[in-house]
Amino acid sequence: ELKTQPNSGAEITCTKETGKYDPPYLARCKETKPLTTGSGIQRMTLPGNAPAVCSSEETGEWSIAIMKQKLNAMDDDNCGFKHKVPCLTSGKCSLDTDKSGCSYDTASGKLIMEYHVNLTPAVWTLSERQPLIQLSGGPVQFWSCSGSYSKRRRRYAGEPDFDFDTLVQLNITTASDGTKPDQSTKYVTVATVGIVATVVVTALLFLLFVRLRKLKSEDAASP
Repeated sequence: ELKTQPNSGAEITCTKETGKYDPPYLARCKETKPLTTGSGIQRMTLPGNAPAVCSSEETGEWSIAIMKQKLNAMDDDNCGFKHKVPCLTSGKCSLDTDKSGCSYDTASGKLIMEYHVNLTPAVWTLSERQPLIQLSGGPVQFWSCSGSYSKRRRRYAGEPDFDFDTLVQLNITTASDGTKPDQSTKYVTVATVGIVATVVVTALLFLLFVRLRKLKSEDAASP
């Protein structure tokens, strides 16, 4: 990219009439700095009966400290940013564990997970960086982890028994450097989906039954 000023341009022309260049100077290259870092965020709206994950009120498995360990884990088979950030998966960046972690927005009931990476090697354009840092493949998992982050990995005494494995993703909000977030993440339980599906199937079978009876009645009435 060129950096021009009033007395410079990408092209200059010398005319016989003046014997001078117009403009007098060629533009110089604009300084470009490599992009060495990247970041992103994922917001999740969980069901009302779920714990306030990563809030200051939570203790044990869903506390800020334990959640930070899970999200920043690089050797967990299921959990962490590593599985969703392409450059972490491919080894083209390293996770800044001091800046990466989570928080809980009490007003909106949203879990906010934020990651920061150092690109290795650095890249020069946003179009190069975006595929490296854009979250992919759904929500960042923080439950059913393979690693042990406490003496009691699955559950702590006095904690509500909530099974995140029953969640079904409907939509999700993700945003990384240079992008805008879309809709918010919402979840329903598998049981809820099953109930809805059962009601729909039952209704369809009932309509089919009524239709068949009507057809039989019409056939019987025909001469």
